Amino acid sequence: MPRPRTALLAALLHAAAVAPMLAQDDLRDTVTRADGKVFTGRLLTPHSPDELLLLQGGKRVRLARADLASTDLLADRIRESCARRLRLKDSPKAQWFLVEWAEAQGLPGLARAQAMLLVLDDDGNAPAHEFLGHKKGPKGWLWELDGRWLAREQLENAILEKPYEIAGERFAVVCDGGLRTNVAALLDLEHLAVVCHDRLGAGLQLRESLAPMRIVCSRSVQTFPKWGFRPVPYYVPAPHGDVGRTFYAGAGPVRPEKLFFVGTQALLHHCLIGEVARANDRDRTCPWLEVGFGMYLENLMAGPAGFAAPGELRAQDLQALSALGRDFRLSQLLHLPMYGGFYLMDDTATALHWSASTMFVAWLLDPGNDPQTREPFLAYAAQALGEKKGDSSSLFDRAMGRRVEEFEAPFTKWLAKQAGF
Repeated sequence: MPRPRTALLAALLHAAAVAPMLAQDDLRDTVTRADGKVFTGRLLTPHSPDELLLLQGGKRVRLARADLASTDLLADRIRESCARRLRLKDSPKAQWFLVEWAEAQGLPGLARAQAMLLVLDDDGNAPAHEFLGHKKGPKGWLWELDGRWLAREQLENAILEKPYEIAGERFAVVCDGGLRTNVAALLDLEHLAVVCHDRLGAGLQLRESLAPMRIVCSRSVQTFPKWGFRPVPYYVPAPHGDVGRTFYAGAGPVRPEKLFFVGTQALLHHCLIGEVARANDRDRTCPWLEVGFGMYLENLMAGPAGFAAPGELRAQDLQALSALGRDFRLSQLLHLPMYGGFYLMDDTATALHWSASTMFVAWLLDPGNDPQTREPFLAYAAQALGEKKGDSSSLFDRAMGRRVEEFEAPFTKWLAKQAGF
């Protein structure tokens, strides 16, 4: 039976080592073998083409995909929940039925988030309040917080002083204000994870995230801890933080800044990269890839808050076109550091780095390229990130079958086409 390569196996063993403590009693995945034997647990490697790794508390079970008859996975139920929410988003009655459906499907985080969205939009929704365990007081429904029963206004004020966590299945949002917008943000992140696995999971060989990834959504730029001279969302990987940070900007914001970007960063680190070097909290495995993939999904997800879905890929501001017309080259992009190249300064060069990463990844993922770039690029990214081979130019050249410099002409032509030239 084929075995993963050494670096990938090390990453899998590390994930498997920490996962049981996070999901020891979580047996929501079911795998049935062709001989009729049934296994329950959490499937860590859902995209593996040959061997699957199922976690049962502290026990690890290896299963050959060729020997399986069927699977009933939590990931599939999350996907169905997101699809149903979108189909039925204009029916309040159906939206309540989705709370019951999610609960019955073993999705308590999604069920609670859905119920919270309903009561935050309609305080008279008694079934949803009761599902959440709220009490009916003489002046309205009361929410429990740290042993106290509070009216919604009191709860919102309390959150300003002490951050509040809303947990789903794959994500948890920590907020210091704006309960309704943050419940919607959580639901958007849950759908982001579905889209990320569907579109990139097989190519990158993403693992499953077995505990919610935390995203801190600051209510304003004033409460947001910047990483550099300007406020830009970012992710702090383990062992230095294991948390994404974003914020709300402008008057009446409905969604945190670059929510899908920072959510993708969390997915990449939890499902592919793992921990970074302990000695340096600015260290990243391959910065241009992490930024590029994050912005690819940021520009793909669209729709109203709480009901985000993939749409047509939105064009970036195309500063990458002018970048390649100057002294900047793709070979330089491959070696940019995360902090110094993308966060430290608020200047033209930094903006060009963001644009070049965003658009180069978008182009490499374009299935219409001739010759094809998508599959070899995903194979390269899986090695650069998953096997921690980093920003090696020779790795890129070997995986893509051409030197990186040879991509500048077709990439520039594609950029010009996107700009309408």
